[in-house]
Amino acid sequence: MLRFSANISTLFAALPVVERIQAAARAGFKAVEMQFPYDLPAATLRDATKQVGVEFVLINIPAGDFAGGERGIACLPGREAEFLRGVRLAGDYANALGCPRVNCLAGNLPEGETPEQCWDVLVENLRLAADILTQRGVKLLVEPLNRTDNPRFILSGYADADALLTAVGKDNLALQYDSYHARAGGEDVLEGLTKRLARIGHIQVSDYPGRGAPGTGEIDFPRFFRAIRNLPYEGWTGAEYFCPNPGQGDFAWMTAA
Repeated sequence: MLRFSANISTLFAALPVVERIQAAARAGFKAVEMQFPYDLPAATLRDATKQVGVEFVLINIPAGDFAGGERGIACLPGREAEFLRGVRLAGDYANALGCPRVNCLAGNLPEGETPEQCWDVLVENLRLAADILTQRGVKLLVEPLNRTDNPRFILSGYADADALLTAVGKDNLALQYDSYHARAGGEDVLEGLTKRLARIGHIQVSDYPGRGAPGTGEIDFPRFFRAIRNLPYEGWTGAEYFCPNPGQGDFAWMTAA
């Protein structure tokens, strides 16, 4: 199944948040996702989606000082309580928004800690998070980032994510598969999608290089979208590329998919 959601943290970002939801609906999206919705009351966001008839399908767990370079805190020793507070907050927002999934950014390896220590913290934190969100009826996702852009991120690619899902061993934990991060990490994007399909809970797309719209880089998106349409995938495909002020015709790739 191929159906698109707009990530309003990267699309329409020149607008106030509520107006981004309206703009996404006008552009033809049937759902929206947002990285960190916590600056606005959940009720405000819920009402905005209801007014234009779109769904909220994904948010992220709070990721520490994101503007300052942190990329999650789930692997950071000493910040376990902060992480679990963020999980509960994300669960509250997800339930209020009717949002079925929350994504976890695992974090950068800190100075003075071994990768093994951080891995153990990450595994235990995700086990606890999966249990908390199971009680809320919300799916937990984890997303690897590429180390070209994020050189200290604990999950250096999808092989690391595969190992993490196995180590955590929770049915309520799935993979977020991002075409840009997969390609930047040297993976065959289509092969990575098909071989991990049973573990994928959400797909995001942007082209490589540049993290622009599909069709602006080297990824074969016609082939990629055909695969999603024909595979037994029931989730959403999120447009998470940088375009703060889209103009008319900027979503031609979506109608052609």
